[in-house]
This record gives sequence, C-alpha cells and structure tokens, in this order.
Amino acid sequence: MSARFIVFLNYLSLFIKLRMKTLKYLLVGFVFAGAFLTSSHAASDFDGHWKFDPEMSTALDPWSTMSITIDAQGDEVSIVRKFGGDKRNASEAMILDMTLPTQVVEVEGWWDNRHIGAYLGGDKQQTVEAKWLDEGRTLQLNINMILETAQGESQVRVLREMRLSRDGQTLRVLQIRSSRNLPIVRVFRKQ
Repeated sequence: MSARFIVFLNYLSLFIKLRMKTLKYLLVGFVFAGAFLTSSHAASDFDGHWKFDPEMSTALDPWSTMSITIDAQGDEVSIVRKFGGDKRNASEAMILDMTLPTQVVEVEGWWDNRHIGAYLGGDKQQTVEAKWLDEGRTLQLNINMILETAQGESQVRVLREMRLSRDGQTLRVLQIRSSRNLPIVRVFRKQ
C-alpha cells in the first residue's frame, strides 16, 4: 500500500470515529429530552380536578358521584379518587413513583364495586406498575390485588388506562378487570 492510501485510511477512520461519537451524544441527548418532555407534558395536562360525566360513562352503581384529582410532580404522580353516594363517601389515594417498575401501594379499600361484597384483602395493598404511554397522553396502571369475598380470597388484575383528550379537557378511564367480562369506561371533565 502506498503511504498516501494509509494516510487516507487513517483520516477516514478518525472521521468515522468522530462522527459516531457525535451521533452517540446526539442520540443520548434526544432520549433524555424526550423523557423530560413526555413527563412534563403529562404532568401539566393531567394535573387538576376531574369530575365524573355520567351521561358518557358506564354506570357507577352504587355511587352517584366520582372525582379524580391528579398531581404529577417530576417522577411522582398522586392520584386521589373520591366516590360519593347517598350517605356514604369513600376515597382512594395513591402516590406513584414513575421510576419504579412496580411498587406496593397501601389504600383504604376497593371502592369500585362495594355493593357486590368484595373487599380489599392482602393488608389493603395493591401492587402497581405505572407508566406513561402515547407521548404522555395516557397513564397506564397495571394493578394486582387480593379481594376478600364470602367464598374466600381471590387474586384480581386490573388494567386502568387514563387517556387524555387532545384538548386536555376530557379524561377517559378505561378499566379491564380479570373478575369482569366487560370493560368499564368512565369519562371525566376537567374542572
């Protein structure tokens, strides 16, 4: 090989290394920026008080009202669900760390269907996997819990997706339970 060709290969090799290093830095920068933008976008749009819209939702029996309050700060998301009935009120609050793959959350009870005689067992704990989807427009919760019934304890899985409308004024909560054949759809309006 000629000396010129060897010099050319050295320059080409150096050029490729520099370009690859630059591309790696750009890629890492885009990943971090995307993660930051997704979480901050979700936090600003999901934050607030959401009121149940019975006209657009699956029946809420035995409750007559429901609201959700969401507060997303950095990697932490607080969700408070309040249920109201004639003489009874109940609430469920959970604070989720979005950096954890799964977490155990203690809640007061399982209020979604209190009239069917199923109560939260397992020391009132739920195992939750939470993640942002759809560029921060969907908050997905995979919940595992033990329910106590007259027949004994039963493991129940719940997939709850909280989907934000494009205008940020409507929250659709889709819920699929391993103990129920039909999905539940609840619609909330931002207050």
